[in-house]
Amino acid sequence: MKLKKTIFLMTLAALFFVSCGQKENSKETPEEVAKTFVKAFYTADFDEMYQTTVKSNRPIIQMTQKEMNKNPEKLSQMHKNEIEFQGVQCEMLNDTVAECKCRFLYNKNNREMSVNLRKENDNWRVDLTENY
Repeated sequence: MKLKKTIFLMTLAALFFVSCGQKENSKETPEEVAKTFVKAFYTADFDEMYQTTVKSNRPIIQMTQKEMNKNPEKLSQMHKNEIEFQGVQCEMLNDTVAECKCRFLYNKNNREMSVNLRKENDNWRVDLTENY
């Protein structure tokens, strides 16, 4: 009987932690996701890029990472890049699609990058394709 109670409590705790994590992710705005992706892109943070893109685009991230791993010097330099955001503006095309323009300093030089986002499982994710 104690074993069943212990298993029940562990399952309940696991569900609680999983549901908290999902709620936290679903509160991300398109602006936050766009910033996270752009910073990850310019600093070669492939794990973060992978997490912020739609599932259908993840093979692109994996292929890019594989190619970048062939040039460790360039990869090391990219990890040192500095990104300072000056502004992010997103236009909602509908409830599940947004276009965002990010303005930022990249190693103290002005840059701008546009990213397309769409909702996937109630979470905003970058879509590297433009086919809506």
